[in-house]
Amino acid sequence: MVDRRLKVAIVLFFVCLLGFISLVLVSEYLNMEKLKDQYPNLSNEAYNLRKDRLRVWAIRLILQFLIPLLFLTSRLSYRIRFFVENDRSLFLTGLFYGLIFFTLMFLIYLPLNYYSSFVLAHKYGLSNQTFARWLEVNIKSFLVNDLSLSLFIFIPFYFIYRSPKFWWLQLSLLLIPIIIFVVFITPFLIDPIFNKYTSIEDEKLGQEIRVLLHKAGIEDAKIYKVDKSKDTKTMNAYMTGIFHSKRIVLWDTTINNLEEREVLSITAHEIGHYIRGHIWKNIIFSCVGTILISLLVFLTSRWILSLSNGRFGIRRLHDIAALPLLFLVLNFYLFLSSPIRNYVSRYMEVEADKYEIILTEDRESAISAMEKLYDQSLGLPRSSKIYKIWYHTHPTLEERIEFYKTYPLD
Repeated sequence: MVDRRLKVAIVLFFVCLLGFISLVLVSEYLNMEKLKDQYPNLSNEAYNLRKDRLRVWAIRLILQFLIPLLFLTSRLSYRIRFFVENDRSLFLTGLFYGLIFFTLMFLIYLPLNYYSSFVLAHKYGLSNQTFARWLEVNIKSFLVNDLSLSLFIFIPFYFIYRSPKFWWLQLSLLLIPIIIFVVFITPFLIDPIFNKYTSIEDEKLGQEIRVLLHKAGIEDAKIYKVDKSKDTKTMNAYMTGIFHSKRIVLWDTTINNLEEREVLSITAHEIGHYIRGHIWKNIIFSCVGTILISLLVFLTSRWILSLSNGRFGIRRLHDIAALPLLFLVLNFYLFLSSPIRNYVSRYMEVEADKYEIILTEDRESAISAMEKLYDQSLGLPRSSKIYKIWYHTHPTLEERIEFYKTYPLD
């Protein structure tokens, strides 16, 4: 039987989780009522979209903890491992287990993903995506991001088996070069799997962007547009890569819906991320965070396993059937650390906003571009404080407009 302390801990966690969800929903609905008075011209569609997305958020948050727990308590994880093991090597056991586990997870989340990314996007006129294209993107994402992990599942369990007390540190140190490598190769190998990237360096806009890059001192960065219009009507841009892989990427929707000076303003913001070292800072922050969270996952998962008294069919953490347990604990600490990670992200966004208006000396374009981005995506000027603290990677539209208006150029 499961130790009473573990039962109490699980019940208390879900009670607190439901309390958190209720607090966020109440705060968000009260915030929307205030917005209706302050912004009378905001469309009802913007509010309805926000409400629908909040419902999806609440369901997804519960599922990310409930599903791994059910894999454990129902002994489904144990049965999958028992089925695939059959005296196979650790690599093959991990491979076959991963194929089954990640496929089940994909199928469980598929209806919610379909509703959130396809149904809602079409309901509110934010998508051009056909169902065939939606399915293609999701299957590719599943193969690249999830199923490919099956090839490497054996690695953490090998470390756990060889070093039960220090596997978390060894694994974290191994991940550091992997993180850097993935950031480097993503623009070359991963991104083109999903969309077509076309150089615009010889076009007029590309030449104007090249002037900004020259002023910023990163003339070797490449300039691309990506065909996101077949997926969405919303707009975006980003800078990615390191060393010779660094590039500015503009969604074609951004180029098609904004004036040139507004596109240049958004591009200057992305250049600011690189100049301020945010790509490298994020890598360092991720590496430090990985070590700390790995230690917490090690301590917590060991505690849970000891109190489970074999109820999950697992006696040792190096059992591959413990994968849902590791995911469950990892999700817990990622959830708790969200305010810290997003505070750092918002701080970096402000730094990039500063660089944007210094580089372009054009407040008006920064403001108009940001307003169009939010208007096109049916975004609200702000969210509730608790939602912002927990989930916002960027400052709110209100905060950004005020910043653009008041930040001194001298």
